[in-house]
Amino acid sequence: MNKTAAWAATAMLAASLLTGAGSAGAAQGDTRAAGAYCLANDWGTPKVSVKPCAPGDQGQHWVVSGHQVALANARGYCLANTWGTAEVSVKPCAPRDQGQYWDVAGQKLSLNFAPAYCLANAWGTPAVSTKPCDTSDPGQHWVVFNDQISLALA
Repeated sequence: MNKTAAWAATAMLAASLLTGAGSAGAAQGDTRAAGAYCLANDWGTPKVSVKPCAPGDQGQHWVVSGHQVALANARGYCLANTWGTAEVSVKPCAPRDQGQYWDVAGQKLSLNFAPAYCLANAWGTPAVSTKPCDTSDPGQHWVVFNDQISLALA
């Protein structure tokens, strides 16, 4: 896919996420910009957490492509759940790793192969994990805006 087509696909995905069309999280209201706290990789490590959004932090820029979420500045590294655990990290993208496939719908990021489990921030901490999806959990509401993924309710 060329850069123009990739950009158009990303823009269409972001627009659909922002409108919340058909999503369970749409009732919470949608944010039209990145929030205050973003999903972040500690650059050069596998660690993923939530940090104050900082456009200059290269670990806070992501590309959603199909069902994979990769670092925009290191496209070979994907957001990954260690299958069978709550752990979330960044690993080299691997097409057979079930924990690297996510569904992004409205304000929810869930595991494609285990849709009852969502990406979650432990509210009030930087910790990120997967846990059973719960629309009343504020740490499970996310907004994809351009190339940032931020907490929707923070």
